[in-house]
Order: sequence, then C-alpha cells, then structure tokens
Amino acid sequence: MLIAHLILAAVTYLSPVHFDVTLAGNFGEPRPNHFHGGLDIKTQQEEGKAVYSIGDGYVSRVTVNVGGMGNAVYVRHPEGYTSVYGHLQRFAPIIEAQVRKWQYQHHETDVDITLDATDCPVAQGQLIALSGDTGASMGPHLHLEIHETATWNMMDPLDFLPDLLSDSIAPKAHAFMAYPVEGMGVFCGKSEQQRFDFIDSLIVDSLTAWGKVGFGIYAEDFMQGSFNRYGVRRTSLLVDGNEVFSSDLDNIPVSENKMVNVWGDYDYFAKNQQWFLRSFFLPGNRLSFLKADKNNGIVDFCQERDYMLTYVLSDYFGNSSRYSFIVMARPDTIKPVEVDDSLQLKMDEDNECKTEGMELRLPKGALLNDAKVSPSARRLRKGFSDEFLLTTKSIPLYEKATLSIQVKDEVPDTAKLYIAARKRDKRNELDPEQDKTVFIGGTFTDGWLKGEIDDIGDAFSVAYDDMPPTIVPLNQRAWAEEPLLLFDLKDKESGIKGFEGYLDGEFVLFDHVKKSSHIICDLRDTPVEPKGVERQLRLLARDRIGNEAVYDATVLY
Repeated sequence: MLIAHLILAAVTYLSPVHFDVTLAGNFGEPRPNHFHGGLDIKTQQEEGKAVYSIGDGYVSRVTVNVGGMGNAVYVRHPEGYTSVYGHLQRFAPIIEAQVRKWQYQHHETDVDITLDATDCPVAQGQLIALSGDTGASMGPHLHLEIHETATWNMMDPLDFLPDLLSDSIAPKAHAFMAYPVEGMGVFCGKSEQQRFDFIDSLIVDSLTAWGKVGFGIYAEDFMQGSFNRYGVRRTSLLVDGNEVFSSDLDNIPVSENKMVNVWGDYDYFAKNQQWFLRSFFLPGNRLSFLKADKNNGIVDFCQERDYMLTYVLSDYFGNSSRYSFIVMARPDTIKPVEVDDSLQLKMDEDNECKTEGMELRLPKGALLNDAKVSPSARRLRKGFSDEFLLTTKSIPLYEKATLSIQVKDEVPDTAKLYIAARKRDKRNELDPEQDKTVFIGGTFTDGWLKGEIDDIGDAFSVAYDDMPPTIVPLNQRAWAEEPLLLFDLKDKESGIKGFEGYLDGEFVLFDHVKKSSHIICDLRDTPVEPKGVERQLRLLARDRIGNEAVYDATVLY
C-alpha cells in the first residue's frame, strides 16, 4: 500500500481548466445504482469554457450520445491512468475530425469510437474541448474522472490534482439510523429501524439498546464558496474508542457500483432522497473500500452498561468532525422474527417466481439482499397482457433477471411486441399514467414475450408498436436563405432509435439538439458542395421496434 501511495504521489497532473475551481459534486457521492465517479467542476453557469488535457497521452476513446456523459473525451496517460472529460459542448478540431470521419463512414450520429495511440496524441495542457451541458447533465459543468487504465477502477481526481482547490470546512452529520438485527436486537424499545437527528452535534434523545444493533449515518461535506453538498470521503464508527467500521471512498471498482444500494439504505433514499450509509455489512455488500471488525460492524449490547459511540467524519483535505452519543444497554424483550407469507427470494440462490401469465427468473447473485415479493396482476384497458407487479417498492438488481409475459391477444405482427415498464418516481411511487412507460424490449416465442429487467419493483406489461416516428420540419421557410435544417423527431411508443439524412443520395449528418427532441443539419458543414440548385432531401427515422418514417423535401442549395 505504501508503494502504491508513493507511485501516486509521483504522478502530477494539471487542472483541466484555467479558472478558480469550485465543485458541483465530488468523487464517490452515493447515487442510485452507482457512485459519482468523478468531480463536477462548475463553469460559471456557462458553456464554452476551454478544457485542457491534465497530462500527456493520447485520445483513446470519444463518445457522442444524447444520454450519459453526452460528448466525452478519454485520454490515456503513460503513467497507467485514463482521464475522462464529460458533458462537452464540442471537441477540439483534431478530435472533431476523427469523430466526423467515423460518423460519415458509418452513417450514424451517436458515436463510441476507440482510437490508437498515433491517431490523436495530446500534450499536457493542450486544448481538447469546450465545456458544455450535453448528455444527462443537469446544467453546464465539466465532469472529470480518472481511472486506473488496467482495472478501470474509479480514482478520486483530488489525489492527482491536490492543488485544484482548497477547503477548510469539515463534514457534517445530520442524523444516525439504528438498525436492530431482526430477532436479535432492540433499540429504544423497538425492533424496527429508527432515525435520530443531531442537534448542534448532539443527540437529545435518551438511547437504550439490548442485543445486536447496526448503525448508519446521514452526513454531507461542504466547501467554502459553494452552497452545494458533497459526499464524505472518510467515515469511522468507534465503540468505546475501538473502531468497528470505516470507509475511505477511493479506488472503487466499476463492478461494485451497484453495491451502493446495499451499503446505503436504498429503501429510505427512494422515499426521502437522503442516504443513510450503513456502518455494518449486509451479506450482499462486498465493497472493497469498507472495513469492519469481526462482527461486521454490528454492535452487541450484551453488557448492562453505557456504551460510547462516536462517528468521525473527514474529507480529502483533512477537515474532520466527531459526533458522540451514549447508548445505555438495558435488558429488554427482543421481538421474535415474524412469519411472512410473501415469497422470499434468496440472494445466494437461483430464484424463480411464477403466476398465471408471468414467469420471473433471477440468477444467483442478481439480488444484493434477500427480497420478499407478492406477485399480482391487473387487467389493462388496452394492451396485450395483464400488468404484473411483484413488489411495493423499487428493488434494483445487481445482474439482470429474465421476465416472460404471456401475450393474450392476437396481433398482426409479433415482431412489434415489446415489454414495457411503468417506473417509480422519487417517492418510490409508480407513475399513475399507464401511457408513461419505458421500453424494455424482448423476443416472442410460442405465445410468450421474454426480456431482461434490472429492477423488479416496476410494473410490467406487453405493448405493441406498429406506428412509425413522426418527422416535423421546424424552419422550412428559411431553408432558401440559410441551409440550416431543423426537425422534430418523436415516437410515442417504443422511442427513437436512430436517424439518417441524405441530400441527392449523399449522406449528410444531423446532430442532436441538446435537451430536446430536435435534430439539426447545417449543410455548410457537410461534404456536399453548394450549387444554388434544387436538391432532394431525404430524412429517415427508426424506432426501437423497427418502424421507419421517411420525410422527403426539396432544398435549394
């Protein structure tokens, strides 16, 4: 470990921007299904800020996508790391040329290309892009990640950019949660989990316990010059001065991303949008940056005395805070485990759940924790199956499960069928509008539609899509004055999959207009030479089922 830190200390990178940095988000913040993999650098609520490579290397990958990180550049460095720059407005000319070349060769707008070391070398401090707001961004900023190239583990960029910013504000704890072990512990006379808020760093409640109890902490970090709230880098739980659990959010394997749902109290977050991070291990939690004592962080209040519990929170810069509270261990009645008629799915087994018209198969390891389900079905006003509900809450899966639904009605073309999911909102409630569903897909065989799902808490049904997308020109009257072709593409059922444009049979690229259903083509940026004559424009759009729409028009160019 010491050698690794010495090697890291010898790696020096420069800031990707030439202005004072404040953060909108830091590394490792817990989020549903993943940890925040980098730093969100504020760009003064503007786009178009210059973005520079933090070190020597070469551009190894470039993406263009309407979701995710949108426009992104990956730079591989000789020291064994790869830096990633996301949500970009546009690329530097040398990178843009590689992207355009690929797009015209493959007749596609969305890009995910891998480049060789000789295709696009860059030097430390070289301009690689302009900052933007593309992809799943919630506002203009630069997302910066650093990965260990060989493993693709996510690294805290502050370890490589120690002078990027300064901070003197310590993390703050808002509350702790007590989790009595079912059938083995009780806290304040209750067997269910309970929240206790810190008031001026103190707990004013009188706390009692007996038996085995786990704890969780809701805490955030802060930095001067910003109203944002951040994740806490290091957390330690002490019992009578002895550490029973600790976390250090760094060097996170991407394969462990979804385990945030079992380290954090996902059920509580889904309803309240606040993360309580458990200071003990549940069976599905194998996060490598967590450490616990022989009891996996569970505190055994087995002696009739007072126990001193202390949380120590610290950030990357060494600012720390302590929160202590006394728990009085007093003999108490521990409620036995209640019998539940719900079907129990086991995380360490292959699972199968069947009801009339529906079959669910989960491979061993798909669940991060044992789950209880009570399958139910309801007939829909329209549709080709019942709608099936397995649980009353969101249960994200570590690996996808196979869902099969029986198709009840005859259809003209079984290739147009797909599984649709009605999703849950931020309060963990199902969207009440049946028409608002997400495309899952699937294949039809012998009267059944089979697809893969990643959350068994959604409501599932079979949908049918034989309607092509709609293509609507938005500025057709202005085409004669300025060859800027703007269209609106929509598909109310399965959703848009792709589109292509042609002028006199020659491919011309249409780009996404961010945060909208619009696409645009400036003919002056295409290989087609202007001749001042009428040209035949053809725009094709496809949905996820394969329905295609064609729009033909005449353009003076």
